[in-house]
Amino acid sequence: MKFCILSTIFLVVFCVEPTFSGIRTSDSFEIQYIPYILARRCRCLSDNAQCWPSSTLWQKFNESIDGRLISPKPSAAPCNLNPSSFNSCTITPVQWHDPFWRDDQPGAMQCSNWENSSCSIYYYSSTCNQGSVPILGVKATLPEHVQTTLEFVNTHNLRLVIKNTGHDFAGRSTAYGSLLLWLHHMKNKALMSEFTTCDGEIVSNAIRLEAGVQWGEVFQWLGTYNLIAIGGASGTVGSVGGFLQGGGHGPLTRWKGLAVDQVLEYDVVLADGRRETVNACRNRDLFWALRGGGGGTFGVVLSAVLRTYPSPSVVSYYLDFVANSTSRYHEFIHHFVRLLPTIADAGWTSYFYLSNTGFQGAFFLPNGNMNMAEILKNQLTSNFQDFNITHAGPHPFPSYVDVYNGIFSWSNPTGGNLHMSSRLIPEDIVRNRANDVAQAFLQANNYSSSTLIGHLVAGGEVSTSKQNNSVNPAWRTALLHMIYTESWSDGTSNEEQQKIVKRVAERVKILQTIAGGSQSASYMNEADPNEPEWQQKFYGTMEIYNRLKAIKDTVDPNGIFVCKNCVGSDDWSDDLNCPKISSGTLLSVSILNILLLIFFFLN
Repeated sequence: MKFCILSTIFLVVFCVEPTFSGIRTSDSFEIQYIPYILARRCRCLSDNAQCWPSSTLWQKFNESIDGRLISPKPSAAPCNLNPSSFNSCTITPVQWHDPFWRDDQPGAMQCSNWENSSCSIYYYSSTCNQGSVPILGVKATLPEHVQTTLEFVNTHNLRLVIKNTGHDFAGRSTAYGSLLLWLHHMKNKALMSEFTTCDGEIVSNAIRLEAGVQWGEVFQWLGTYNLIAIGGASGTVGSVGGFLQGGGHGPLTRWKGLAVDQVLEYDVVLADGRRETVNACRNRDLFWALRGGGGGTFGVVLSAVLRTYPSPSVVSYYLDFVANSTSRYHEFIHHFVRLLPTIADAGWTSYFYLSNTGFQGAFFLPNGNMNMAEILKNQLTSNFQDFNITHAGPHPFPSYVDVYNGIFSWSNPTGGNLHMSSRLIPEDIVRNRANDVAQAFLQANNYSSSTLIGHLVAGGEVSTSKQNNSVNPAWRTALLHMIYTESWSDGTSNEEQQKIVKRVAERVKILQTIAGGSQSASYMNEADPNEPEWQQKFYGTMEIYNRLKAIKDTVDPNGIFVCKNCVGSDDWSDDLNCPKISSGTLLSVSILNILLLIFFFLN
């Protein structure tokens, strides 16, 4: 009898083919016969007819989600159906750089290179293909749509991607052969005169925002109550997705802290379809992880409850110039960097752009006055009167919504091909090594197609916040968030694109010399998707990353939520479709299970 049982065990462990397609190993081949107890498996993609659900199953699924199944297309696809369609294509080219148009297209990304399609608005492409855009998606409007989608994904072992607006610089919200969960139309929002947190704090004028609500909609809505939430500079960015869960910086973060510091509670659907309230008392580890650990990783956030504040008045100032010589430009950059601590101490936020010998700078001061703005203008320009400087302001705004309407709502063109990398620059380095910082800026940004973008959005309340969350701790000691970017036109060869990718990585090494060296940090939402040490760079320390990963393994043991350089993605293949596991590990697991089963039956 025991021999028969052991024989059966042998067959089950070594010889029974599981219902999935295999696990990719570190030795670049697939194990087709593995222990059935291993739950993680290669995802079923749309080009696999053996496992992809039949049309009948898709029809039944569509009925179960109220007919919300859609067929996303690359944003340029309407111009590439046939040669005549290219000549008659008028709407798409006109709207191409409009972020509002792009976020309404389920297949469009704000940076079109992440669609990875050969379609173009600039020339007819006979090879126009789907690229990385999912062929099917769910236009969710209700929590039940999300839960039913997750049930379907689990049942059929599908690759899932989650998207709202496509503001994504790493291609995390799109993937070849996947099913798209599109949250863009979950638009409910509510203002609560009093919200009592689970630990008894009474918060006035808290807001609940659903997954599809964008910051521009929030600013306009709250402006009618003379309130403000801490959001991003771009009004088309989603308010509770990757922006919020990854940290979230904006024009008011120095005034009240990062966006994620404002979170009071989440409503979340987990990988197994369960809907959970997540706050400081309930699901506390998950609450910690969702406040800084990144989007698309731990669950689908249906809504978030955030603090608001009475809107401040704001004074702004803008300058723009191209220097009349390289030497004078270098003088200005050194002067500007030396001035940054003074600007920060006065409470200003700034966005500044360096390209060749050009400089653009926008400055915003909550509750400031015109006299303070005139002082800033004089500090910046008094020694550079030989420059042909364009000034805008100083200008007073009675509330933040007026700043948004007057400046930010129209100043966010997208649609190009872009690659970037970034570093958070510590405040003590800016204050004590100004010459080194200025020289690094100039050295990093000496290529014709590049732009160095500076964000004076840290320091202030970002540094003093006492929130116990998982946001990269480098934010608490930084003053600047610096991004190096390069762009390219459609039709650029893959070889040239790879040169750009390599150059971006090389240039950020220059910024790293003023950012803490090997222990420097990067803001995960605006970073190099090929960052080699992303666990430390994005999450601060391996201790934090390992804690996040343990939480991830608890709430999503099968890795339903996986995205590029997100927590737990290092357990998956480069294309994120198959779990990584060495053949040696498989054999060890097999032997261990046999021994355990033998021990059980023989005793």
